[in-house]
Amino acid sequence: MQSFSSRSPLRQIWWVLLAVCTPFIVAGCSESAPPPRAEPPSVSVVTLKSTEVRPSRDFVARTAASAKAGLTPRIEAEIREILFREGSRVSQGQVLVRLENTRANADLQQTRAELTAARAELESARKNLERGEDVAGKGFLSDADLDKLKDRFNAAESRLETAGAAVQKADLNLEYTEISAPFDGWIGRLNYDVGAVVSPASGPIAEVLVTDPIYVEFQLDESDYVAFRRADNAGIEDVAGTLSLRLTLPDGEFYNQNGVLSFADVQTNESTGTVNMRAVFPNPDAVLLPGLYVTLRVEGRAGAAQVLVPQVAIQETIEGKFVLVVGNDQTVSQRFIKTGPRLGAMLVAESGLEAGERVIVEGLQKVRTGITVSPVQKQMNVETGVLVDSTGSAGEGEAEQ
Repeated sequence: MQSFSSRSPLRQIWWVLLAVCTPFIVAGCSESAPPPRAEPPSVSVVTLKSTEVRPSRDFVARTAASAKAGLTPRIEAEIREILFREGSRVSQGQVLVRLENTRANADLQQTRAELTAARAELESARKNLERGEDVAGKGFLSDADLDKLKDRFNAAESRLETAGAAVQKADLNLEYTEISAPFDGWIGRLNYDVGAVVSPASGPIAEVLVTDPIYVEFQLDESDYVAFRRADNAGIEDVAGTLSLRLTLPDGEFYNQNGVLSFADVQTNESTGTVNMRAVFPNPDAVLLPGLYVTLRVEGRAGAAQVLVPQVAIQETIEGKFVLVVGNDQTVSQRFIKTGPRLGAMLVAESGLEAGERVIVEGLQKVRTGITVSPVQKQMNVETGVLVDSTGSAGEGEAEQ
């Protein structure tokens, strides 16, 4: 019993030590390994390239027909026939409208009868004058009576000329009962129907327009115009050869024909301080209609090499515009830049960037300056802004073009 009691305190001490050390042993055994390092975020980048950028400027412009003529009646008459379909193409000389010609025919017959009577009267006056001159030479007719015969002859001549002019006028009025197309073109909306009485004061029955070629009219600020003429004293035809003209249509697409500068006004508009300018564009498919608002881009035919940066890569703060650049060590840095003209989906980087650098175009919200990223190389269509990967397929979230 004594030996048992002597060992009891030792057992109690051992159990106490075990209870105290167990939590530390368990904690040491259950301590987990450090968490795995997070993968760098994936971003899309575009490598900047240097390309020739020609000096350019955009103008708000409006299209206009290169020729226009109203089918205005020259006589007062009732519309008898309409021989065209609104909005159709017509040819020069094609009869488009016929007016009632009964009155014109009657007028022509009357004037012809008056012309015949005038001829008979002149012939009678001529014979009387010849007889009078014969008897006057024999002393049987006074000078006063002879003068009367001469006056009647002269009056008969005048009446014949008047009758002849009346016949010509009546003949023209009969021709005016048919209205023809003055040139090849497109005919617009009909303003009067069959049965309506029209006259020169009524205005045009319809209009014929030439739309191929078509005019594009715009205004140039007078100060720019003066600088333009000071820089180049050549005529407008010579200057036109140094420029390239393109149109952006109301739907945002580029027009597939190039134009030429054709006219600059010789005076400024006093109310706007601008000079009216005009360009000419081919329009064989009648895509352009008169009256459209378009954007005219005037470019020089030669330029300098400059770096283009995607517009989607540019961010802006109160300090200015900047892009996020991915360096060779895949680290992101912020770069403030100065931009120039817009070319499609790109902007000219006038300072702050160099060709060969990579800028982030997708995933901007996932990164910040100083972190490491996993860049995915993309290419961008300069005109549309569509991103494609290195295989040429459309990037995620982008529609293929």
